[in-house]
Amino acid sequence: MPLLEVKLKRLQDLRKRRPQFAEIYDFHRDLCTFLQQHPCQWLGVNVDPGQWELRRQAGFPLLTGDALQIMIEPAGKFIASLAGQLITLGQQGKDELQRIVQAQNAGNLPVEKLLIACLEKDRAPLEACAAELEIPSALLEYVCSTSLGYGLQSWLETHGRPAYSDWKEGYCPICGGTPAMGELVGEEGKKLLHCSICASEWGVIRLMCTYCGNDETDSLEYFTAEGEAGYRVDICRKCSGYLKVVDSRELGEGLPMDVEDLNTLHLDLMAQKEGFVKGKRTQNA
Repeated sequence: MPLLEVKLKRLQDLRKRRPQFAEIYDFHRDLCTFLQQHPCQWLGVNVDPGQWELRRQAGFPLLTGDALQIMIEPAGKFIASLAGQLITLGQQGKDELQRIVQAQNAGNLPVEKLLIACLEKDRAPLEACAAELEIPSALLEYVCSTSLGYGLQSWLETHGRPAYSDWKEGYCPICGGTPAMGELVGEEGKKLLHCSICASEWGVIRLMCTYCGNDETDSLEYFTAEGEAGYRVDICRKCSGYLKVVDSRELGEGLPMDVEDLNTLHLDLMAQKEGFVKGKRTQNA
């Protein structure tokens, strides 16, 4: 089943279980529906398999900005359409989102530069463009990174994901993105990480901090919330990082992890209240 269909099914299920959060689930349902109606035909990837092997051995993710094949005009139209959809769905930031639409319509949005900046974790182009548009850089980054993520997910679903069975880093082997969630699978509880951008998954050492590589068990802990079977939060007292984890042995496999991330925002609040931070490590590129 395509990932967007999996997300929609899970959002519908969660809405029935937690109607008090219907507004949040409905927002993301409508966003997924928008993406379904706008298939990505503007992003391709061109990677030399030999270079992939060299980058993998060196601990670098597969994709660089040079690997992206961006059709600028349709990509810009998609970004503008997404911003327009967010105006329809949201209650705040409408004026700022409208400036993104206007910039694209006027041919003043540096589409390729912004998408590459999102991939390469280079905030300078995003901040410069946001300053020129007089909008928060976080908003521009959200629109562009959502577009990039959707484009990469679409391409990978169509063309398949490269093999990376021996990748043990805490960042995505494909795009270098941070993990949205961790997952425990199988009888032995193997730990997987799920990319927040391209939705790739990869196995890691279970008793090791995702962010700093700490493997000293006396400083690695986890906590759970009462009544939240199947969810936990791994914490590292050495770097103060945390990662939310789904135990699929209890909840079942195949859940869309970005939806589970959304469904566990209260666990973020609990971890942050204790001084822990998600995604502290700076990724390789």
